[in-house]
Amino acid sequence: MKEKIFNNIIFILFTILLLLFSLKCFLVSFGIIKEEFLMNMVNEKLHMIYSTFIYQVILALIGFLLLFLALYLIWLKQKIAQQLPYVKITNDLGEIKISTSSLEQIILNILSGVEGVKQIKPEIQVQKGENIKTILHLIVHQGCNIPETAHYLQQKLKEDLPKLSGIEAKEIRINVDKIDYE
Repeated sequence: MKEKIFNNIIFILFTILLLLFSLKCFLVSFGIIKEEFLMNMVNEKLHMIYSTFIYQVILALIGFLLLFLALYLIWLKQKIAQQLPYVKITNDLGEIKISTSSLEQIILNILSGVEGVKQIKPEIQVQKGENIKTILHLIVHQGCNIPETAHYLQQKLKEDLPKLSGIEAKEIRINVDKIDYE
């Protein structure tokens, strides 16, 4: 929880800095802030920074803080990219996380060997709560009764997935992507 609060604070600070910078760019580009005013302000601030040690320390701290912020955001992006999407189940003993790739394997095992189906590629979308939406991309054999086979796949998955994983498929869509005529 503390990491989430820290991430939100960093995000807000970064957004504020970006808004201030974009506002200054906008004001300068449309001539609302005059060049003389901007140059005088920059020269005055530079003179103040170089003339006093305390301002040099403050500038160094700001630079260090911005460097830390940039490195932290790079690290956070890497951490998020490495996380697998998962479905979380909570019970009285704690929580269980099942990755979507594991659920895809479970679905393939449940639906293997269905007559008329050459290939199944499950796609899982995690919903709120402990539910998923499943889209089954199929390649079926020529002569397959598509409505009957699709209904059978939906029923089998609806019944067997909660038994094996504890997760209910809220919606099961079937997309017949190809009919195999070989």
